[in-house]
Amino acid sequence: MKKSSKPLIIIVASFLVLVTLIILISQGLRLKYEALQRELAEFEIQIKTEKTQSVAFRANYQMLTAEERIKPFAIHELGLTSSNENGNSKIFLSKEDIARLSADMENMNE
Repeated sequence: MKKSSKPLIIIVASFLVLVTLIILISQGLRLKYEALQRELAEFEIQIKTEKTQSVAFRANYQMLTAEERIKPFAIHELGLTSSNENGNSKIFLSKEDIARLSADMENMNE
């Protein structure tokens, strides 16, 4: 080979190596971008699922805390009465009755 063709071969080889590196890097970046896009889609699906579940939980909570559901349970299971059913009913105890009940309770706890 001639002396003048060696620098040209080095320049062409360097250019080919540079182009190859750029192509490999771009392919790697494209694959990474696609993987991140898939991950983003999965996260968006997960967010939608969580929002749907949150709405379902909120609806369930509202259903369980509705007065129409609590009132029958309180009356039948716990034996409570509504304040407007009894009107102004009051219980009156004398001091002696309170002292006797307190003493009975202390005896039961011992």
